[in-house]
Amino acid sequence: MEPEIRHIAKTDYAKHRVVRSDGEVTIDGVYPERAAGVYMVRVRVPGGIMTLAQARALASFAHQYANGEWHVDTRANVELHGVPEDRLLPFIEAIETSGLSTRGACGDSVRNIVTGSESASASVDRLNALVDRLTRMFMGKPEFETLPRKFKIAFYARDDREPLHRINDLGFVEEEGGTFEVWVGGGLGKQPRLADLLFKRVPELAVPGLVAATVQIHNAWSNRKNRAQARLKFVLEEHGVEQLRDWILEKWVPPLEVELKPQPSLSPPPARFDASGVHAQQNGAFKVRVPIVAGDITGEQVVKLVDAAEAAGAKLLHLSVRQNIAIPDVAHANVPALVAELERLGYPPSGWFGARDIVACPGASSCRKGFVETHEFAQVLSRELESVAAPGFAKRLRISVSGCPNSCSQPQLFDLGFRGNAGKARGAVVKGYDLLIGGRLYGRTLLGQQFASLLSQEDLLAAAKAGVLAYAALAVADEPFDALIDRVGLHKFAGELATRVELKQGEWTEVLRDDLPRESPTDVEAFEARLETKSPRQILRWGVETFGESLLVSSALNAGGVLLAHYLRELAPAHPVFLIDTGKLFAETLAYAAQLREQFGLKVVLVGPAFAEPEFTDRYGERLWQRDPALCCHIRKVQVMAELRKGKRAWVSALRQEQGGERADVGVLEREADGVLKLSPLALVTREWVDEELRTLGIPQHPLLAKGYRSLGCAPCTQPVDEQQGERDGRWHGTGKTECGLHEYWKATVGHE
Repeated sequence: MEPEIRHIAKTDYAKHRVVRSDGEVTIDGVYPERAAGVYMVRVRVPGGIMTLAQARALASFAHQYANGEWHVDTRANVELHGVPEDRLLPFIEAIETSGLSTRGACGDSVRNIVTGSESASASVDRLNALVDRLTRMFMGKPEFETLPRKFKIAFYARDDREPLHRINDLGFVEEEGGTFEVWVGGGLGKQPRLADLLFKRVPELAVPGLVAATVQIHNAWSNRKNRAQARLKFVLEEHGVEQLRDWILEKWVPPLEVELKPQPSLSPPPARFDASGVHAQQNGAFKVRVPIVAGDITGEQVVKLVDAAEAAGAKLLHLSVRQNIAIPDVAHANVPALVAELERLGYPPSGWFGARDIVACPGASSCRKGFVETHEFAQVLSRELESVAAPGFAKRLRISVSGCPNSCSQPQLFDLGFRGNAGKARGAVVKGYDLLIGGRLYGRTLLGQQFASLLSQEDLLAAAKAGVLAYAALAVADEPFDALIDRVGLHKFAGELATRVELKQGEWTEVLRDDLPRESPTDVEAFEARLETKSPRQILRWGVETFGESLLVSSALNAGGVLLAHYLRELAPAHPVFLIDTGKLFAETLAYAAQLREQFGLKVVLVGPAFAEPEFTDRYGERLWQRDPALCCHIRKVQVMAELRKGKRAWVSALRQEQGGERADVGVLEREADGVLKLSPLALVTREWVDEELRTLGIPQHPLLAKGYRSLGCAPCTQPVDEQQGERDGRWHGTGKTECGLHEYWKATVGHE
């Protein structure tokens, strides 16, 4: 792969230079473009807030030094492209006369700090003031501009509709009372990871110290030898959030009210903004949205927007991480005239959150990393979607187009995300767009899943238009897209697309290919051989389609079980996954179950023995788990499972042959003694494969994994293991027992209970 080229040649530009940790002398905020001797200059706009005078100045500079166009990026910066090298220095000096700067806009620095734009709260002004303070603290300081790689920070008001806190290195979400919930270690790119909850109840005065301490940890621990692994998220992957928290607390003394080891919880999302694009603020004024397709707008158009804002009595522009512009603080009496003028200019506020609101990066037309073109194509896509004969609500899909897997336009977080890539499709090596569906921010953060690969532009246009039509066909009235997916499942929506679109270059992923068996097995052994060639997702899909409600799915919330529960949410979101609560589960397991339900939408249902723990002790005495572990497991788990199995035709387990012992010969499909079919979709895969799949999906592992618990059961009978031991060596250690009975009892003749 082409090495990352980030800076211009080694030239000393006096006060404008930044000397990197490798000795490279650069102008910050500058990237070389594809054309030789031509550069992109990125202007840092703290919090996305700029004055009308600053906007006028940047519009003028766009013509004087660049190609005449703004590109508003997904960190609320302004990028100006096509700058010849001999204009770089005067351009940067001109930018600084406006009170803005390029420092920290690019490179291995603390990048532009953003605040959410999807809020009506009066606290947004407070957040912007905090961002200004932090920006002054970081910008121009070598210790914050010679990091292993970039560091991203974001702040969101309590009522923000689409907070991006979980894809930042540090994400702050306002709590009731004005303190902050703090998330750490998020990021997208080729290896996406959602941030972990770090602290709660952090007061504003303590924020600068916490940020500085975390940046120092990044500086000390992130991988300087491998840029591909040099983000803070990889430190968390290797060391865990508890270790990171300990390192931070060595450098930062928290106030007493800070909650140091919080559990994640989910609050109901605030009411959605309406589609008008004119939204009331808490201060009595209004914010008027200006939808900009892909963030691209000419300098002349910027000047016209500024004139319109000024005539409406506004003083600021607010750049959005969705690449739009908003005009805040517009008096009610001035709104109609402003809306009319924006409509005349071709930027109707009602186009917000729709086909005029597509997010896209500059793509291959200028970016050296881009595989596919996005700049002009986003405009084509917008026009095509506008022309689809469908109800207005169905055109309000959130759509992103990214030129490469680095995902600067965040396609994983959109209803439909198209991500540039290169690879083999239909026997040929091609460049195209992968299709991701189901990304979400509203209410909880979920990463979209891939359902097609390497689409051509023709394929993409067909898939996007089919997405609008499928949404209209499946929705109840004007049901929001995320509510539709929660109701019918990702797989059904993606399947509807696949039936409507015949791809010319790209390919649907294997889970959508219509090559699964369509019957129930009679000869189990022969049928198993047919299933063994399928992926775990396909095998589970066959189980869901074949057995429906008579399919039992259970999980102890080990890695494989959680992965299957996620697949089940895609396939049949109403189908339950049963967790047997033995009364002896770790508290962390119960908290993890709640997190999976609340933050990831998995339908984990707890079931337990017919009597409570005190009655259990009265019947069987103290510490039965120690005196007779087999009997304890039988009562707490096997008897519960026997009730769950009644009326079921098949049961899904997460067993893998790699786990060894009695599991070494587990098959994908087996018939048990009571006639129930046992389906093990993960039988032939490795733990490494399961872990990688969970990481790609953005789903956290059980919190005790970081403490060495590679297999989880009841607390008294489970202990951590070292890396040399087997995955299940921590279960019933020293007793000779290796299984709880769920996977042995029905191998024998049932009826001896």
